[in-house]
Amino acid sequence: MAATPPWEDPALDRSTQLSEKRTALSVERSFLAFERTLMAWMRTSLSLIGFGFTLAKFFEYLEAQRGGPIIGRFGHTWASDVVGLTMIAIGTVALCMAVIQHKRRIDALREFGLIAQWNLALVVCGFVAALGVFAFVVLVVGF
Repeated sequence: MAATPPWEDPALDRSTQLSEKRTALSVERSFLAFERTLMAWMRTSLSLIGFGFTLAKFFEYLEAQRGGPIIGRFGHTWASDVVGLTMIAIGTVALCMAVIQHKRRIDALREFGLIAQWNLALVVCGFVAALGVFAFVVLVVGF
């Protein structure tokens, strides 16, 4: 038998029922806002991971074409691998921190009555974090 939501409890007066309904809806809106924030972090992290990998592979290609390291205007050698790996690491770490922050916020909302539910954003973030680790390993090991 399904539990009756608090805003449909006949023992409560009408104003209390409306208050309970508004509170439940505000918790749901907060949950959705947290989901949007996590997805924004995922897009940012994916951009960092993708651009870092592309940058490292592009400079690797240029070095292969020139037959040696790329030297800039002031005589400095470009450390493209370091820049690419750093961008991938920043993207992956930022995504992991966003997931931790999201999890803490959801746990706080559960205290206010958020119903436990399946979280697609967390699953997708896990796959993107795995992609970041894979890209990092590919550049370090050099498959």
